[in-house]
Parts: sequence; structure tokens; C-alpha cells
Amino acid sequence: MNLALWTMMLLAIPLVREGKLNGVYLAVLALATLASFEAVLPLAVAFQQLGESLQAARRLFEVVDVKPVVNDPETVSPTLQQADLAVQDLCFRYAPGQPLVLDNVSFSVAQGTCLALVGPSGAGKSTLAHLLLRFWDASEGRILLGGHDVRRYRQHDLHQLISVVDQETHLFNTTIRENMLLARPGASEAELIQAAELAQLHHFVQTLPQGYDTRVGEQGLCLSGGERQRLAIARAFLKDAPFLLLDEPTAHLDHKTEQAICEALRELKRGKTTLLITHRSAGLELADTVYTLPTPSTSGLDLFHLPADFDLLMRSPDPLQRGAR
Repeated sequence: MNLALWTMMLLAIPLVREGKLNGVYLAVLALATLASFEAVLPLAVAFQQLGESLQAARRLFEVVDVKPVVNDPETVSPTLQQADLAVQDLCFRYAPGQPLVLDNVSFSVAQGTCLALVGPSGAGKSTLAHLLLRFWDASEGRILLGGHDVRRYRQHDLHQLISVVDQETHLFNTTIRENMLLARPGASEAELIQAAELAQLHHFVQTLPQGYDTRVGEQGLCLSGGERQRLAIARAFLKDAPFLLLDEPTAHLDHKTEQAICEALRELKRGKTTLLITHRSAGLELADTVYTLPTPSTSGLDLFHLPADFDLLMRSPDPLQRGAR
């Protein structure tokens, strides 16, 4: 670059002296020479990183080219007339030849009632939730929402029917307001505040310097576990979907926070068809019916109804291991 610059100067200066070149253009020629090299200087570094870039591109295209596990139907999603849930002879394995995660599971949830699904770790509780959301399709059997197989719904339409409060609430690195509006982007300020009040979140937000415009940090780092869960519940209130899926909503919380979250969930599930997934006794008082989901090596589902059997469950030293007979 320096050699080219000096060569350009040595050629151009005599021309300026002889009046054949305007002196202004001398600076232009020098800068143009430098700029031409600046355009090619990154090529050396880029060549060194070429191997890494190609490998990253191969991994990216491998993901892009993977055939989707679930495909939307070509027909329009059915209209939901009644918000009831039924699981019929459901079987699922993650890949051909692997053992069954769910084996011949059947139950139903009437509109407006809450069913708690309990069982030991590995019994397939979260897998069943993912099948309900149609992240995968069942190997055998079917799941019915309002009498229609979930496979008849387009994924976007299906997700609009279900509110989810998970044990690991995903929050984006943005404001409380924008995290809540993910549930319903067109919600008004009054609806936003009402949902936060029902989730027992509004009072906390009022103590923040920027209120609903406070940033929560990556994955909600600036909030406590209970505050993150309240924000997830507020989103569910704002969405107001007919089906509610609660997947270990009070996990990793202390007793006091857990009780407060249960109070908010009691209000949230009112009038909604609710599936509560848990392996703990906390929160089971929210349910009308409790199913003990067996591991695939056993058969059938243990069922008991509340409140008659709830006292028996609470008196059991380890109710979720013993189950209800």
C-alpha cells in the first residue's frame, strides 16, 4: 500500500508542476490509492477464517434442510365449539426401535375443569405436554381438542388455543411490557395492567423506576424466580386462551412464593380447561381430578377424584410414589 502511494505521488507531482494536473486532484489520487487497498485488506483474514465459515455454513444448512417433524394440514383448522380435552390410547416413542415413553394412555378433561397429571420422573409427563402442543405427533392414538384431532389444526391456530406456564419461563432481553405483549400484541394498556394485577405482578412493577418499561435482562436475569413465574402467569391472563397447560409451574420456588403463585393460578384457571403437570403435592389442590401416569412398563392410569380423595393423598407420606389406588 505504501509502495503504491509513493509511486502515485512520484508520477503525479511532476504533472502538477507542469500544470497538466490540478493540485486538488493530487490528494484525491492519494486517498483513492489508500481506499483501494482498504477494500482488499480484510481478504487475508477472511481466507484464514474460510474453513470455520464453511463448516458453520454446513451445520446451518443441515438444520435448514431437515425435514420437519410436524407438518401443517392443507385444510383450514376446525372451529372450536367446546373446550374439552381427550387423550385416547396414546403411544409415543422418540424414534423407531426405541422404547415407548407413553404406552396406551387415555384420559379426558371436561370443559372448565382441571386435571393434574402426576407420576415419577421419566413417566412421560412433559412429553405428553409436547404432544398436546404438537411439537411431535403421537406414534399411535390421538389427542382431541374440542372433539378434533390436534393434527387437524395448523400449528399457529393450535398455539392460539393454549396458554402455557412452564417451569422454565423464557423471557427475552427486553421490557416487561414487551414480554407480556408476546401473548397478545394488540392488547391495550388497561388490559395489560389488568392481567398483571390478576397475576399479582402489578404492585411489584409499580416499585420499579421505569415501571412496565423496565428491562428484565437475558432470560429474566434481573427478576427473581417468583417474579418470572408471575410474568408468565400475566402473559397467560393476557392471552386468555380456552386451554391452559401448567408444566411444573411452582418448581424451584420457596414455600411462601409457591403459595402466592398457586393463588394466582387458582384465578387463572377459572373457566379454562386446565392440565396441570407435576410430580409434587404442591398445587394439587387446584385440580378437580388427579391421574397418576404410570411408566410404560405398567398398564393403566390410576385415578382419584377431588376433594374426596384429596385428604387421603395429603396424608400419604409419599403420595406421588405410592399413587392412589
